[in-house]
Amino acid sequence: MHNHPTAYQPRSKLKQVFLLIGVLIVLIALAGGYYAYWRYVAQQLEMGVDTWATEQRALGNDVAFSWSGIGGFPFRFEATFQDPTIRWRGPREEVAWSGATLHAEMAPWNLRRIEVRSDGQHDASLRLAGDPAEWRVAATGFAGAIDLHGSGLLRGFTLALQQPDLTAPDGTVLASAAATVMLDQPETPPADFNMPLARVTLDLRGLALPPGTRLLTEDAVEALSFDATIKGAMPLAPLRAALAAWRDAGGVVELNSFAFAQGPLGVTGNATVALDAALQPEGAGSITTTGLSDALEILIKDGLVPADRALIARTTAKALEKPGPDGKLQATVGLSLQNRTVSFGPVPLFALQPIEWP
Repeated sequence: MHNHPTAYQPRSKLKQVFLLIGVLIVLIALAGGYYAYWRYVAQQLEMGVDTWATEQRALGNDVAFSWSGIGGFPFRFEATFQDPTIRWRGPREEVAWSGATLHAEMAPWNLRRIEVRSDGQHDASLRLAGDPAEWRVAATGFAGAIDLHGSGLLRGFTLALQQPDLTAPDGTVLASAAATVMLDQPETPPADFNMPLARVTLDLRGLALPPGTRLLTEDAVEALSFDATIKGAMPLAPLRAALAAWRDAGGVVELNSFAFAQGPLGVTGNATVALDAALQPEGAGSITTTGLSDALEILIKDGLVPADRALIARTTAKALEKPGPDGKLQATVGLSLQNRTVSFGPVPLFALQPIEWP
């Protein structure tokens, strides 16, 4: 028997060719549509950056940078800003920032997140209205992301800072090896004290204390972190008046967690903090410590815990310490702050200096 080609074979091949051509046409159409989308968004981003800079200058703010527009086709939108400087004048503060070359990029499928990075020196300053004092922050680079609400308003940011340092108005410098800071805020301001104004987290590593300054000791703080939710509306007013209004409306800071490690002492916990009638912090919380007895002995030896309180402090610590899951002695106890006095359980430990709000 012989196999003879049928009349269906040429038609089948023809169908395959047409199918292939159809697929190619669809792919070309999709690619053309995606390119058109990419170009449109890139043009809108370029217009947005230039419009924002123009609007800020019209408001009396200083904005300067050089750039060559949006690139990164096909998988991202990216821009590089050289010699960026900004001086922003708000209703109750003035903020200035200048830095090294900044690279920003955005995924075409997520236009609400901008990833940023920069290797080089950055300097920023903050001055509150009516106060000549200036706070300064510097870092040798950073990387992170800026998040936007659907309306385009800032939702928050996460930044990992390299070798950041903070300089207080009196010249005191707090320098750390690394820090990560995060801000998250709602799209609309809170209507009452139960609603969040912002969530702020900070994680510091290797914090060097200024000469002559000590916490448990004068050595560097190995770790210092917190996760805080600020609740309650705060009006746009001079800082002292804004804080008073926030306090009067029931505003509080929920310290969801905090941690501290220096020398033998490790502390974790949570607390609620508010402002008293004198606009000084007050609050209460719970802490779990490791190395508490060793830390107390350091404070007692250096005279930071008065002699008449040393015995009860030692006794309280010994009574509270129990072996933890890792075998180390742990103590869980209430911590309070009232009238600028920090108390460990029932034992007053030390007093804080008053905060002078401008």
